[in-house]
Amino acid sequence: MTPDGGVSPAGAARRTLGRGQPLKPADVFVHGTRLLAAARGNLRLAIAGSCTTDFIARAAAVGTAQEGFEPLIYQAGFGAWRQEALDPDSALHRFAPDLVLLVNTWRDAVTDLPLDTPKAEAAAAIAAQVDAWRHTWDRLLSAAPGRRIIQHLPALPAERLTGIAEFRLPASPAAQIADFRAALLQAGQNIIFLDTDGLGQDASAWYGAKLPFAQDSLPAYVARFRAALRQVTGKMKKLLVLDLDNTLWSGVIGDDGVDGLELGPGTPRGEAFAAFQAHAKSLAARGVILAVCSKNQPDIAESGFTHPASILTRKNFAAFECGWEDKPSALKKIAAALNLGLDALVFADDNPAECALVREALPDIAVVELGPDPATFIARLEQGHWFDAQSLSAEDFSRGQAYQARAQAAAAQTGADAGDLAGFLRGLEMQAQIFTPAEAHFARLAQLEAKTNQFNLTMRRFSEPAIRAFAASGRTLVLAATLRDRFGDHGLVSSLIAQTEGENFVIESWLMSCRVFSRTLEHLMLRRLIDEGRRRHLVRLRASYVPTAKNAVIAGLLPRLGFRPSSAESVWERDLAAPEDDLETYIDIQSS
Repeated sequence: MTPDGGVSPAGAARRTLGRGQPLKPADVFVHGTRLLAAARGNLRLAIAGSCTTDFIARAAAVGTAQEGFEPLIYQAGFGAWRQEALDPDSALHRFAPDLVLLVNTWRDAVTDLPLDTPKAEAAAAIAAQVDAWRHTWDRLLSAAPGRRIIQHLPALPAERLTGIAEFRLPASPAAQIADFRAALLQAGQNIIFLDTDGLGQDASAWYGAKLPFAQDSLPAYVARFRAALRQVTGKMKKLLVLDLDNTLWSGVIGDDGVDGLELGPGTPRGEAFAAFQAHAKSLAARGVILAVCSKNQPDIAESGFTHPASILTRKNFAAFECGWEDKPSALKKIAAALNLGLDALVFADDNPAECALVREALPDIAVVELGPDPATFIARLEQGHWFDAQSLSAEDFSRGQAYQARAQAAAAQTGADAGDLAGFLRGLEMQAQIFTPAEAHFARLAQLEAKTNQFNLTMRRFSEPAIRAFAASGRTLVLAATLRDRFGDHGLVSSLIAQTEGENFVIESWLMSCRVFSRTLEHLMLRRLIDEGRRRHLVRLRASYVPTAKNAVIAGLLPRLGFRPSSAESVWERDLAAPEDDLETYIDIQSS
């Protein structure tokens, strides 16, 4: 139940009671809005499904506790999940969950059709099923702004009655579920999906106790649930930190030299190490940042990537920490250099002693002990589902280059006169676009809302439909910003949502990627907001700062930007008539 040494099932399960009998800790509210991602806060989780959910509840309790939340869990009555979801007066709705976990199987999505049913009729049956799910989601989400749903994505049926022919018959269960999965993903743009495919199916467990999968698959389920929960709460892992010797190649580069490394075709171990490098490079192509943490001489360590079979190069790594200090200290340096929290890191090493040291010294970092066999490295890394994502954007595909550009800029700053920050910023030759978003930008804006923890004033998290609603409202201004410099293009890195309330322009959300902090982009965006406020004949800007463990880095942002405390707690104001001399910027505006 605890694949990476987290809270015991018994300890976490004590926070759950029977159906309709939740414990009653205090809710966490921010200005009337429940704060789902409050660090170490209570998480109200409702579980509903067409099957037995008792063991799912205990697995969810474990996963929730491992992610730093105190779980409070409600279980809907067996088989009554849809009634409870649709009835606004049900016990589920009275429980007022922050998060709803819908536990269903392929049996709920198969329509009993003759096997010779034409494809169009089978597609219509699937569309009806998807519409029913969409209606259920809408009722659950509309009842409480900010609520999120984790939906089981059903596995394919284990039985193939006529083999491959099953997939060529549109009405067969296998074909229906394959098409249903694709249609459900397309329909649920605002839903977090937990894929149950690959979890062991146990017919005895189903017929005997209506268990959706085999109990020995619970450790794998916990890992998948944790990945889904991280996506709900904005705690996604962003950085994979790798050792070098016997992790990316077989051998010790300082002793064996490049020619003595075992890597690439010719031996089973060499091929396995090359496959692991290829896997890391594939993760980087999907937006995972790569770094090195190794006890080595830096120039000697870098020479390992000149091996003719090396798939990775030095340029693939946004940080390269090689030296002789302990690895926890080096990992702290990497996190600081990339402006990431320690809980955004995954550290992979073959050495069990190093892994144990990092686990003990830095418990926020996820540690993957790779072991001695390189053939198992990929499976061991992926067992934790650390980098699972619901979708990928253009910014994800270019994130590695953006962080490498950030590292180059940081190196340039280090080499510059420490007293000449203005000269350094001018030398970056930055260009920005600030614009109202179009259709192509909404998915990225929602991703920023889900992921951004540091430059985030209130930790409110708006979904893609909510952002679209803001953009369509005449009372609201939605801004997006891109940034590039002489080292590279950082993509869409900031968003701001402000709403007219009487004489005030109220900032509802202001987010910025950590890789472009302190570049004066915040000054440029505020200038644009001031211009729009004046155009609307408003009097003042208003913003709230709600401190959390993650956003302390912007604790002084509002006073630095000329805001003053108001009579309302945690609310700051700036007079729109005030001059903008304090908002100096070193970024050129690029026409869109």
